[in-house]
Order: sequence, then structure tokens, then C-alpha cells
Amino acid sequence: MTSEDFRETRTNSALATVLGVLMILLGIAAIAEPFIATIAITIVFSWTLIIAGIVRIVHAFQSRHKRGFWTTLVVGILYVIGGILLISNIFGAALSLTLAFGFIIFIEGVLEVIAAFEMRRDPNWGWVLFSGIMAIILGIFILYQWPVSAVWVLGVFVGINFLLTGVWMIMLSLASRSLPDHRARV
Repeated sequence: MTSEDFRETRTNSALATVLGVLMILLGIAAIAEPFIATIAITIVFSWTLIIAGIVRIVHAFQSRHKRGFWTTLVVGILYVIGGILLISNIFGAALSLTLAFGFIIFIEGVLEVIAAFEMRRDPNWGWVLFSGIMAIILGIFILYQWPVSAVWVLGVFVGINFLLTGVWMIMLSLASRSLPDHRARV
């Protein structure tokens, strides 16, 4: 690691600490108000689909003379329609998103476990492993409880996931700050 890489690592660790704290605060808020968090997640996702669809439609018309115009246009229209359908039925959208997030959090957990084993030599890699294992468990719980508790489970489990992600981000950031300076000369 060069001294420039070392300085960059230290600078990035400060940002990772700030982001970790933000993730923890978002996690606590979602756990404290799970119904509101579920509805907020549903609304944000619905609008994200609508905006992404509009962007795809604009992109399609900007490149209308190229291959893939119709495919890009149709996908954009489907995104907009999907977003409108979700936002017009927030509770139905919460059911659908709860199912989707169950799978996403489960897969995130699997990928974090894989990443943890790839970074075994790094300090505090166990936090990434712990977060991955907990994400796997949370994903399974979401899928098992669906659809009965979709109104609250999404907010609570996403909150827990945010909380744990914030913890490992801070722990890895703190570990990188405590790297001895002699590593910069290697």
C-alpha cells in the first residue's frame, strides 16, 4: 500500500463512519415506526420506478435511430405503469415489496457472508460475517411471515438490516484508521 493509498483509505474511512452512523439512525427510526417505514419504503420504491421509467422513455427517444429503441421504450413504459400501480395501491404494494425485500435481504446476506470470507485477513471482518448471517435470518423471517405481517415486518427488518450494516461500516472504518503507519511504506 502506497502512502497515497493509505491517505485515501483514512479519508474514505471518515466517510464510511458518517454513512455508518446514518445507517444506524435510519435503522433505529424504521424499528421505532415500522408501519411508517413500510409505507415510506413502498412510496419511495414506487416513485423510483416512475422516475426510472421516465428516464428510460426519454433515453429511448434520444436514441430512437439506434437499435433497441422499442425495447427501451417498452421497458420504460412498463416501469412507469408498475410505479403507478404500486403507488395507487400502497398496501398491495407493501405486500409485493415485502416479498421482494425478503428475497433481496436473503441474497444480500449470502453475498455478505461470501465477502466476509474473502476479507478474512482484514481486522473486524467478523462484523461483515455477522451482518450477513443476520441478513440471511431476516430474509427467511420475512418470507416465512408473508403476507400476514407485511404491514410492519418490512419496516422492522429493513431497520434491523440498516442498523447492522451501519455497525459493520463503522467497525471496519475504525479498524482502517488504526492501521499502523508502517504499512504505508510497504
